[in-house]
Amino acid sequence: MSRLRLLSKQYSKIMNVLILPCLMMLLTGCTTTKEVLVPVQPVPIPVHLTADCEQPDIPEKMNWKDMPLLLVGAMNSIAKCNLDKKAIREIESERVANSIFKSDKDN
Repeated sequence: MSRLRLLSKQYSKIMNVLILPCLMMLLTGCTTTKEVLVPVQPVPIPVHLTADCEQPDIPEKMNWKDMPLLLVGAMNSIAKCNLDKKAIREIESERVANSIFKSDKDN
């Protein structure tokens, strides 16, 4: 019985000696992987969003009755400009979020 126990101890030592180098090679193989970062151009903001805002034409001869129409035209122009600026802010916030996500990935 003791001879069997001695053989099993020797067998387990031999198996450990054979298995441990394989495990060590697997662990060191993982540390040599390298990430390569590829530079990406930022998304350009569309030209129609950065164009100048339209200004309503102010006639030379104006009555009080023309004032509400002028005011409506000016308010429409301001609302359109605000929509363009909102779209620019959304593009910029996506750009910032993507850059934060990429830097978190790097760490």
